[in-house]
Amino acid sequence: MRQHTPTTGLTTLILAGGTGTRMGGCDKPLLPLGQHPVLSRLITLLRPHCMALALSANGNAARYAPWQIPVLPDANPTHGPLAGVLAGLLWARGCGATTLLTVPGDTPFIPPTLATALIPAPAVAASGGRRHHLVATWPVDCAEALQKWLENTQDNSQRRVRLFADTLGMREVCFDTTPHDPFFNINTPADYATACRWVQNEAPHA
Repeated sequence: MRQHTPTTGLTTLILAGGTGTRMGGCDKPLLPLGQHPVLSRLITLLRPHCMALALSANGNAARYAPWQIPVLPDANPTHGPLAGVLAGLLWARGCGATTLLTVPGDTPFIPPTLATALIPAPAVAASGGRRHHLVATWPVDCAEALQKWLENTQDNSQRRVRLFADTLGMREVCFDTTPHDPFFNINTPADYATACRWVQNEAPHA
């Protein structure tokens, strides 16, 4: 089996702060997919490439206890996904890291080359002509800028990930969409059915 060397200074945050309303209010990272939950699949893909890995989630952290990873709550959940990014940046700094990679907790098909492709930061993944602003690398030293940006932005509709990412001048890294979009995310029961079908069709060694 091929061994991976963790990227120096890289930490990873799996974002699971959403409420999953279109999936009936479930924790999407805990959905079974093939033999394992989505979260297990993501950890397996991400952990070899980083020095530390954490999960961004609100509510009772005990539901994620089996994975034995830090669970970071948002300081202000009303600030949306960027609140999770900020919590991750502050945690990453405490780990002595220079870069934070963020990945949504409902994207089970991320490419194994993701971490190395998005270094150096800041960088954002793209596929099919679309940027995925939560699949990105963030310099840890942008934490203060993000905190001030969130505090100074009064309208929640303006606290969009894209708008803050644009202030960092993220470079775009394009990924192939064959055989399917690697950043496909599970938003609805139909999406979940599609993901289950794709997993069934994967090669046994994948």
